[in-house]
Order: sequence, then structure tokens, then C-alpha cells
Amino acid sequence: MIAVPPIDCTAPGVLTSTTAVDADAWDVGVAYALNDVVSAGGYNWTSLEGPNTGHTPATEPLWWTKGGVINSLAMFDTSVQTATSNTGGLSWTLSVGRFTCIGLMGLVGQSVTLDIEDGATLIYTETRTLASSDGTYYGFCFEAPYQTDAAVFSGLLSSPTCTVTISIATSPAATAACGLCVIGKQFFLGDALYGFANPIEDRGRHYLDSLKNPVNVERGYSKGVSGVIVTERAAYNRLMGFLAANIGVPMLWVAAPGQNDFVSANAFGRYVSAVPVIDSHNSITLALEIAGYR
Repeated sequence: MIAVPPIDCTAPGVLTSTTAVDADAWDVGVAYALNDVVSAGGYNWTSLEGPNTGHTPATEPLWWTKGGVINSLAMFDTSVQTATSNTGGLSWTLSVGRFTCIGLMGLVGQSVTLDIEDGATLIYTETRTLASSDGTYYGFCFEAPYQTDAAVFSGLLSSPTCTVTISIATSPAATAACGLCVIGKQFFLGDALYGFANPIEDRGRHYLDSLKNPVNVERGYSKGVSGVIVTERAAYNRLMGFLAANIGVPMLWVAAPGQNDFVSANAFGRYVSAVPVIDSHNSITLALEIAGYR
């Protein structure tokens, strides 16, 4: 199992280009009408009245109401459900220095391609299909492929000056999307033992109104991880140091790196419980519980 603390991709200069389209940037000289939307400071802002001229969105709440993160940065927050999207395909290029792992969640599209360049030299490229079937002859011939919504590229080569371009391909009229992009240096925790669980919790509200009619308020879901990891005795101090340094830090957790059959077992969140046990003279175990973010 590996953990990947994310590099901040919203910092200036990290996202160098993207095909994602944002609302027009706020302009001090433009007269905005009621419900006009602009982008400022990485967020969307909606005009509360018009004409709205010269009023700064972040400091004048009587004129503007704050919305969500702008489209191009939505995939770098802590929620899979706030996605960056674009019609006909989506790509983005990052300059983050050294990294060893990229995790993508909430993917929508036909395939995803990863290109790492060091200057003018392409040092790594890989394309993975996002359309899957159950692997049977019947499924291949008669059932529509289902969407694989996650991908992890681990053990990557990089350099302090390299750039990485991630592209999601789809048909010209369809929407490509990424709910969460995590890039960082992977930390090996140990080997996950059989019995790992991925509890899924419905975050919606479901109740009966005053007339006894069912009401369903959809709020998505969260996915966690719980299980036991085993590693060698020599890794004990290193493991304890990592856990102590990352209390409360949301990150990507990959139970089975390199095994695409279990890519949906990945979770993004923080660990709420970690119980290391000196299991024998040569090994230690770690009981881990991770609260996934929705």
C-alpha cells in the first residue's frame, strides 16, 4: 500500500496550461448585470445586482456571492464530486518538480494519457482505456462497457524541471471530466493483507415529509478504507515518522498499486486511526482506518 500526500497544484505557476474553460476574469471597468458570473481569486462569483461596476468580489459581499472553485482548479480540491470538465476532451499541464505518483479519480472519458517531459525530451508516456467490461464473451458482445473512473500511475520518473501533461480523450460532443487529481511523492506503507475493506457511506438525506411522501436529498457518498498492512521491522521508525507528520492531512491511499483490477479501492481522505503492532522479531503490522472525503 502506498500513500501520496498531494503537492499544491493551485499555487501560482504550477498549472501552466489547460483546455478547461473558466468564467471571464473580473474586470474593474465592466458593468455587470444581475446573475453575471466572473472568476476571481480562484473562485466563481455571482453578481447580486446590476449595474455592478468597480466592486471587488472578495471584499464586497453586498454585490457578490461566492460560488465554487473555478472549473480549471476544481479537480485539485479535496472533493471528487467537484470536477473539472470540458466538451470534446480535457488536458492540463503541470510543473511541480519531482514526483513519483499521479492518482486520478472521478474520471469521465474514453481514455487517459500521461506524458512526462524533461525539457524537449519525452521520458514517459502511457495511455489507459477507461472503458471496461466484465471480461466475458457475452459481456464484450452484448453489454455496453462501463466507465472506469480512476487511474493511478505510480513509480514514475521525474526531474526538478520536468512537466507532466494529462489528457482525457472522448468523442467530440461528449464531456470529459476529472473529479480529483493528486500528484506527489508516494510513500510505501507495507503490503496490504487480504481482508481490506472499502466501506461506502451515503451522504444524502432520506426521510418522509409531513404527508408521508419519501424525500431523497442527494449528497453523494464517501468511500473509506480499513485493513491491516504488514511490513518489515526496519521500517518501524520511518513509518511512525510518516504517520506523525501527516496527522489530519488528506491524501491518496492506494491499497494495491500496479493492480488495475483494484483501482476502485483507492480512497482520498485522512487516516483517523493507525495502530502499529510489533508482530514478530522481523515484522510489524499496522491496522489502518481511513475516512474518505466525498
